[in-house]
Amino acid sequence: MHFPVSRRGLLTAGVGGLSLSLLTACGLRLDQDPKIPTLDATQQLRNRLARTLDSASPGAGDPETAGEDLTDFAAAIGPEWNPPTEFATEAPPTEKNRTFVQAAEVASRAVFEASASLGSDLIPVLADVATGLALVAGTKNPEIITTADELIRAGREELDQNRDGGDDATAPPSATGGADADAGTNDSGSQDPKGRAEMFNAILNQSRAAAYGFERLAVNFDSKSRERKATLARLESLGALSGEMLERLGEDAADPAASAWKLDPTPTDADSAKELALSLEDGIASALLPWLEADASAILRLWESARNRMVFAAPQPLRFTYDEPGQAEVQE
Repeated sequence: MHFPVSRRGLLTAGVGGLSLSLLTACGLRLDQDPKIPTLDATQQLRNRLARTLDSASPGAGDPETAGEDLTDFAAAIGPEWNPPTEFATEAPPTEKNRTFVQAAEVASRAVFEASASLGSDLIPVLADVATGLALVAGTKNPEIITTADELIRAGREELDQNRDGGDDATAPPSATGGADADAGTNDSGSQDPKGRAEMFNAILNQSRAAAYGFERLAVNFDSKSRERKATLARLESLGALSGEMLERLGEDAADPAASAWKLDPTPTDADSAKELALSLEDGIASALLPWLEADASAILRLWESARNRMVFAAPQPLRFTYDEPGQAEVQE
C-alpha cells in the first residue's frame, strides 16, 4: 500500500530553540543581565527523560537490543539542557543509575502521566520515545505496557472531558483542550479550517484503507491465533478512529470513502499478511504525525497502532526518524 509523502515535524522549541537562546545569552556583554531561558513543564519533562536515558545502561533482564535502543532514544530526545555554570542558581538535578527496563518504566510513566498537558512542540518526540520504551521494555515486564495503556487512556479521557466542558459547545474537538496556554496543547483547533480538514481527511482515508487491509489479511491466520484475534480487535479501534475523524470533520468536510485501495503486498499467506499489517500501521503513523504535532489527543491513536504492530513483528522502538534531536519525521 502506498502512503503520503513524508513530512517533517519541526520541534525546535524544546531543543534547538533552547540552544539558540543559550548562544544568545552567552554572547551578551558583561554589563547586561543574562537572558537565560525558562523551561516550561513540557521542556522540563524532556530534560528529565534526557537525564534518565543518559544515566541508564543495559543490565540483567534487559532486552538484547537495550544498548542500541538506549542510544537511539537518547538521540531522539536530545541532550539535557542546563544554564551555564556561572549563571546557575542551583545544582542541576540528577537521576540514579538504572537498567534499561527500569529507566523505561520511569520515563514512560512520566510522559503518559502528563499526556493531557504536554506542549505541542514536543508531543511527537515525547510520545514516540515513551511508547517505544514501554513496548520494548514490556517484552520483559508486561506490567509496563498495562500501566502505560491505563495512563494514556486516562489522559485522553481528561482531554475529552475538558473539551466537552468548554464554553463553546460548537467548537471543534481539540479547540478547547486541557493544557495551559504556554504548553499549547490542542493547537489543531487553531489551524485554518482547510488545513484541519485536509489533515483529518488524510487520517480518515488511512484508517479506512487499514480497515480494508486488515479485513483482507485476517483470513490468512488461524481463527485462534494471536494475529487473528489482534486483527479483529484492531478493526474495532480503526472504526473508532474513523468515527472520531468524521466527528471532527463534520458532515460537509469529510471526503467520501474511496471505492478501493491497492494492497501492497497482496496477502496470500501468513508471511505476506504480516508484511501488509506492518505497512498498514506505518501508514497510520505517517498520517497521525501532523495531528500529533498539534494535539495530545493523538497519543492514544499512535499507541494503538504501535501495540498492534508488535503483534506481527518485534516492537519498533521509534515510529519516526530524527535527523536532529526532537525533530520528528515520517520513516521512509
